[in-house]
Amino acid sequence: MELDQLIECAAQARAGRANWDTLWQDIADRVLPQMADFTVRRTDGERRTEKMFDATAALAAQRALAACTSFFWPSNQRYQRLTADMPKNQSSQAVDQFLDDATDILFKVRYSPRAAFEAQMSEAGLSFLVFGTGILFIDDMLTNPAIRRPGILYKSVPLSQAYLQENAAGKIDTLHRCFPWTLRQVAQRFPGKLPDKLQRRLDKNPTEKIDVTQTVCPREDYERGRLGPKGMPWASCYFLESERLLLEEGGFQSWPFAIMRYMTATGELYGRSPAWLAMSNIRVLNTMKRTTLAAAQKVADPPLLASEDGVLGVFSQAPGAMNFGGLTQQGEQLVKPLITSARPELGLEMMDKERDIISSAFFLDVFRALVDNPQMTATQALELMQERATLMAPIGGRIESEGLGPMTEREIDILGRAGQLPPMPMELLHRGGAYKIEYTSPMRQAMRASEGIAITRTLEQVLPLVQEDPSALDAFASAAEIAHELGEINGMPAKLLKSMQDIEASKAQRAQQANLQAAVQAAPQLSQAAANLTKMQAAGGRPQV
Repeated sequence: MELDQLIECAAQARAGRANWDTLWQDIADRVLPQMADFTVRRTDGERRTEKMFDATAALAAQRALAACTSFFWPSNQRYQRLTADMPKNQSSQAVDQFLDDATDILFKVRYSPRAAFEAQMSEAGLSFLVFGTGILFIDDMLTNPAIRRPGILYKSVPLSQAYLQENAAGKIDTLHRCFPWTLRQVAQRFPGKLPDKLQRRLDKNPTEKIDVTQTVCPREDYERGRLGPKGMPWASCYFLESERLLLEEGGFQSWPFAIMRYMTATGELYGRSPAWLAMSNIRVLNTMKRTTLAAAQKVADPPLLASEDGVLGVFSQAPGAMNFGGLTQQGEQLVKPLITSARPELGLEMMDKERDIISSAFFLDVFRALVDNPQMTATQALELMQERATLMAPIGGRIESEGLGPMTEREIDILGRAGQLPPMPMELLHRGGAYKIEYTSPMRQAMRASEGIAITRTLEQVLPLVQEDPSALDAFASAAEIAHELGEINGMPAKLLKSMQDIEASKAQRAQQANLQAAVQAAPQLSQAAANLTKMQAAGGRPQV
């Protein structure tokens, strides 16, 4: 793509987002002021909370992010794993072992200290919940000129800097990122590329900022197997629109972005968020808070009423102050407070209702259910988990299909080309290395809660029958298999659960030990019988007395 085409394409993407910028600026001013720079260019350290009188929505967004993190991508467990894209009876132990090892390597790289995944995923997740669109960039450290070492680096892309475009199939395949850099940063990242005019400005003021644009899109002149940028299916171009200057042309072997959208309207490119749904309530709450504060202030510090010839000119409201002339000779006050009929408590009640609606928009009532009912039984907890998973399934589906899925594909591509994966078995090679991503997050486990409910309820109902007739247990699998299934449903760590093969091996070992013990116990009797038989044979078959 030529430079003129790149500039024109980026301009069209910005122009098509004007309405969104206004909407997001309105949301950010009241919910996420640190990101309120869609229509306003802010300076570092500038105050940003002028329009936010109540922090309910901001706190709800932070709590919803914490809940999503623990529900969809918790750092203390494996929330996804690679499996063979083939029937289980055709998958060999070598294939399963390879995919297990690849999953281990994937999580090790993802959560390494240099990757910064947790922090950057949290930023992208917050943008996802507040604005409806969150973007995560997955960079190959080995090909990054500023790093040049093996590994993966994650970076949240601010929505205010990202402009998206989709292809004929309705999939996002182009991203324009426009971000401010100092001239010093540009010179370091693209040495020798600055024209003389910018070089002189760099010498005078290296901290002066200029807008840099990066466009990532499908390469039109892609040639498979060719070295250099044209051998990469995704083009990546850096340029200065103001100077019409191309800084660098590179590329990627795989799509480097994970773009999560909360929900989309028909024909719309960007997502809509819980904050958008509750925006009217957020505005009302802010207005209520401001009005109620003013009413409460009048009650706590009311205006004063005085006669025309009163003492207000020298009147002091300081504690312990003496105000001479404030009483008549009859002892009546010349200065009295203005008592209004304002009732701030009504405003507080109305604000609480608006806060509940805002919290519900962010699903906080769903996540709070288990905490608010610690006395519930195990069956009730399983039912609540299932209900929670049902309500959160649409969000989880978006996060998995548009976030974690593309991110994993990009990670596997980077690790494979860097030689960080173990050798692939031949049977998997013959299938083109096809694999599937199986999600094992707490949400997925909660969706299986119905199975746990069925098991526990059945056992509760069968227990009285077993006391009368133990043969009722013959209708079920072994207790070990039932316990294993319940452990998986309840999210018990896999390292604490034996595999079914190990369980069967333990059964066989116990049976062998039982047979051996029976043989040992029977040994004295067998020995005595053998001795008696020997004596009988020695006496010609007559019993010995």
